[in-house]
Amino acid sequence: MGNKRSKKSNRLLKQLKEMEHLICPVAVPINEGEISFNFEKETYTFFLDPVIATSPQVDATEILRSAKEGYGGWIAASHQEPEKRLDLMPADYQISDQRQPEQLLHFFAVTDIHITDGEFPAHGIYSKYGGGIVSVYSEMMHYTTHVLDGAIHSVNAIHHQNPLDFGLSMGDNTNNAMYSELRWSIDVFDGQEINLDFGVNPNPRIGPRKNFYDEFMAVGLNQQIPWYQIIGNHDHIWPDKPQKAVSDDPNRRFLSRMEWMKEFFNTETLPIGHGFKQDNLETGFACYSFEPKEGVPIKVIVLDNTQRDDEPNVQGYAHGSLDRSRFDWLVEELENGQQEGKLMMIAAHIPIGVEYQEPLTRPFMSWSSISPVPEQELIEKLQSYPNLILWVAGHRHRNTITPVISPDPDQPERGFWVVETASLRDFPQNFRVFEILKNADRTISIIAKNINPTIKEGSFASIARSYAVAAQQIFNGRTEHLPTGSYNGELLLSLTKPMQEKIGKLAAMNIP
Repeated sequence: MGNKRSKKSNRLLKQLKEMEHLICPVAVPINEGEISFNFEKETYTFFLDPVIATSPQVDATEILRSAKEGYGGWIAASHQEPEKRLDLMPADYQISDQRQPEQLLHFFAVTDIHITDGEFPAHGIYSKYGGGIVSVYSEMMHYTTHVLDGAIHSVNAIHHQNPLDFGLSMGDNTNNAMYSELRWSIDVFDGQEINLDFGVNPNPRIGPRKNFYDEFMAVGLNQQIPWYQIIGNHDHIWPDKPQKAVSDDPNRRFLSRMEWMKEFFNTETLPIGHGFKQDNLETGFACYSFEPKEGVPIKVIVLDNTQRDDEPNVQGYAHGSLDRSRFDWLVEELENGQQEGKLMMIAAHIPIGVEYQEPLTRPFMSWSSISPVPEQELIEKLQSYPNLILWVAGHRHRNTITPVISPDPDQPERGFWVVETASLRDFPQNFRVFEILKNADRTISIIAKNINPTIKEGSFASIARSYAVAAQQIFNGRTEHLPTGSYNGELLLSLTKPMQEKIGKLAAMNIP
């Protein structure tokens, strides 16, 4: 900031100074038995250390004390074999070990990175405890670039073992829709030097806060892997955010949808624009489709189902929502894919057809009650396309797999799977890899596995892991599949007879 500060700016600096001791990172002790995953290729999960029963209750803002009282410890567990799921199969289907699966497609999905500009927190952090919602203030938010870098390291290791066809970044790259945050997320993918300081007031803090602001060189995504971007609700300016600079530094500014999409053209990884085209920049329409692998009849439909910027503020801007223009576009894409004989998957930030049981987040994160297209209408329309096999999403920071069952038992192929992937920021800090396989019995399997970022002992990513575990323990958040929070599944689907024949012919054509 400049030499002359307003009273408001002085109050802000005072608030930050008062909170300094609450948010400075510390070296958190890790339980014995920790494993270093410098070259992680397997699927790992982590068990929570049950310290709640033996340690005193710690307030969510008392981070230093939480480490001393034993919160935040973790141990590694062997990887989980995918559970076979037959929810969408006919009642008389008998699974066989002679299915002889062959891979059609292999991709990764990372979501809810929530890169946070810690030098100018734009929201959330000021409420500290956040009314019991861990996402409002998480100690690990200052390490988000390091956790993403670890995830990219793991992706590269997986690609070396079994080449990936593409990747999806499924939204909420940023925490506060700020340019600085978005630029860091793209630079981590691109393998650039990451500097969390800016020139106006470089590295203003001393002591334990200084080191994690130091520059580091990101490993960068393997250039052979194209990756595509989806917009999340945290990625574009919300109507209640000021349309003005938040500091003297021009890089600390909020982004509109069009400004956010434009930045993906400033990249060194492929494809340029990461799915967005010039038309998207001119209209702000953040939807597109692509076919990731030549010769394989699979189409990916990228859907923006976040609330419009001009939608009335009904308990925040985390709801799923579709206006008629996006719905009509989606229907046209599905119609074309069905007519062309292609299997289809939808990639969107917000899931559909899932349960919202928790009282704190349901009013803020479920499908919008004022959406022009109701959720049930959307689901019923999707069920009319038997070639739709998968909806992938993030948003809720959870690893869940939900079947959307066909309304007609005689047409099981009208069902599809909804797979959610957890946040890289919050427990359990996973991303996913997906394999789409064709089976000898003319069914399709989708293998969905959770993967952890590469964690080196004593690294910032390791500290972030401990903070994520501690936050889960302290907030006692509702997370499925405890104690690990992770879930791997083999999801089976029936195909229509035309698609059975088309997929069956791929083997004769030596594809893939």
